[in-house]
Amino acid sequence: MKKTVTYADWCNLFERFGNGDDTVFDEMNAGSFDLDAGTAERFYNQAEEAYKTRKKLWLEKFQRSFETQNIKSADHFGKVLLTAKKNLIPLSKFSQAKGLPEDLKTVFKKDLEEFVEEIKKSLKENLPKSGNDKEKMILIINSFRLPENVEENSVQNDSKNIESSPLRRKIIF
Repeated sequence: MKKTVTYADWCNLFERFGNGDDTVFDEMNAGSFDLDAGTAERFYNQAEEAYKTRKKLWLEKFQRSFETQNIKSADHFGKVLLTAKKNLIPLSKFSQAKGLPEDLKTVFKKDLEEFVEEIKKSLKENLPKSGNDKEKMILIINSFRLPENVEENSVQNDSKNIESSPLRRKIIF
């Protein structure tokens, strides 16, 4: 794999990511970019545009999941939120990409954390005023948070889930 070092290469990665391509992370993590006065602002704008586009795609998918699924219990509500959390992983990976400048990663991480908090607040405000599962749903909403260190945790959590779940079998090829 060639290293991503030019502005054009990064713009290509940003465009692919914005369009839903999750295969860009290896290239982003292996790449680097030396910012200069001529490209710094454009580089940041391209990265921000890709991030915003992808965040909008996530939000549309999240809203669609509530429109298309008839949520009848807190357990089903929890499954919808678990799927939403898994769908946040690409945004989290993007905000942690090693090839991006540190200040840009910090901005994306902070924005993503605030975005998740807004989602939680909105979910709590839109809960039914009464019901048997309301308290359980509040607990589920409170546990909805941004996946952190997705590179390390996703591999560790997958192996823990396989080993600890009695319903899953470990398939060895």
